[in-house]
Amino acid sequence: MSLADIMALCPDAAEIMTAYGLHCFSCSMGGAESLHDGCMLHGFDDETIDALIEDLNVSVRSQQPRPATIVFSPNAIQALGEIVSRDKLPHADFVILIDAMGDFALEPHTEFSPDEQICFCAEECTLRVFAAPLVLWRWGGSTVTYRDERFILQEVLS
Repeated sequence: MSLADIMALCPDAAEIMTAYGLHCFSCSMGGAESLHDGCMLHGFDDETIDALIEDLNVSVRSQQPRPATIVFSPNAIQALGEIVSRDKLPHADFVILIDAMGDFALEPHTEFSPDEQICFCAEECTLRVFAAPLVLWRWGGSTVTYRDERFILQEVLS
């Protein structure tokens, strides 16, 4: 599993990895490499890798399930509509992504994946936002607002 996916699944991942002396999540290659590759590059033995994985799994298992929706505030909906008009997008479809640092990203959506689902639909579904199950596991139930020309994810803490 890539470090970006681990960061998305486990909000405590950076803290846990740092405790092991692993800072790959913050380096330029961190988002693309696997946890195992990062550990091997840093000389971790199999026992240490197993202990790190177990600590990450304990953290993930301790999380409460989240709703499979994300709420968009009225100003965020309006801003998305303005982006569709301004950029002359062919569809009013967007996708919520997890970037290489495990943070929220919102982009126009053109290529659909079979596992994605609609997590928000507005104005009789003329504006749709999609997300993969991993995204909803991490941010389900949160709210997206728009302020100072930025989309902001207000995470519901479990």
